[in-house]
Amino acid sequence: MLPDWPRALGQPLVSGLLKAEPKDFVVEEVFDVEFSNDGEFDWLWIEKCGDNTEYLAKQLARLAGVQPRAVTYSGQKDRHAVTRQWFCVHLPGKHKPEWVVPENETWRILRQGRHRQKLRLGSHRYNRFILRLTALHGDLTDLETRLQSISQGFPNYFGEQRFGHGGGNIEACRQWFAGELSPGRFDRGMYLSAARSLIFNTVLAQRLSDVSWNQGLDGDVFSLRDSGSVFLAEVDADIVSRLTAGDIHPTGPLYGKVGKLGVGAVVAELEEQVYTGFSDLCAGLMKNNLTMERRALRVVPKDLQWQKLEDGSLSLAFSLPRGCFATALVRELINY
Repeated sequence: MLPDWPRALGQPLVSGLLKAEPKDFVVEEVFDVEFSNDGEFDWLWIEKCGDNTEYLAKQLARLAGVQPRAVTYSGQKDRHAVTRQWFCVHLPGKHKPEWVVPENETWRILRQGRHRQKLRLGSHRYNRFILRLTALHGDLTDLETRLQSISQGFPNYFGEQRFGHGGGNIEACRQWFAGELSPGRFDRGMYLSAARSLIFNTVLAQRLSDVSWNQGLDGDVFSLRDSGSVFLAEVDADIVSRLTAGDIHPTGPLYGKVGKLGVGAVVAELEEQVYTGFSDLCAGLMKNNLTMERRALRVVPKDLQWQKLEDGSLSLAFSLPRGCFATALVRELINY
């Protein structure tokens, strides 16, 4: 079981349902594409529901008569949701397929084009979410206050889906590291990500408990808002001002071998204490030659809007940087 990591706004006073139906959770990649109309790559803008990204990539490979590795995408998307994302199929020397979606499939092609460039992992910058929270009960007046606070930023936890049902990906990762499991390449990547995410969430939880998740500490590495760029700086008046404005965020570790930029002082001590509790995971991550990366502890949603609907449900619309989880926002708002 996963811990119930602390929230920035305390325990919500309202309970409800998230994803009562797949149509209650819509996510779309924000990614402008200008096709070259030539080249070896077919790009497909696909809406799906009920299928995970990897499954659909294999379906496209089968339709095109190519190996699965010839199909790429920018990011993984939820299975139990309505999602819209780009896929890319490498077709060197092949005629362009008709791309007829088989009957009884739960996906459809909304747009397509030919390009000389390959779609690579992490190419899109944002995801746009439209959510509907249903069966709400409790102190509904608390929602407005929380939404106003969330619009200024919320803890950038990895969502529970990263860890598998009941945290199963973590258990499988430990079995793999102990030599009791031999996963395939895709599963290995999933387990490594889950292990790093667990360590990150634990560091973030500690800094929430210390009320330092949105403040600078001695030795912090900071991240530019909505960017992967990081820098080490002393906490002075300028850093405090930029933190308050949401221009920069403190960061936490995506564990691995120390890279060019490391934390120091108070932050190094705090993170080392967390690593001690995950010695088996840390050892396994090191053995797999991962390099330490940094991830923002806080994320500010773009264009957060909300509306109470006539049936008593709540509609939310917002954008988050790639790799951030809508469920981390929702858990600050309601118990779901």
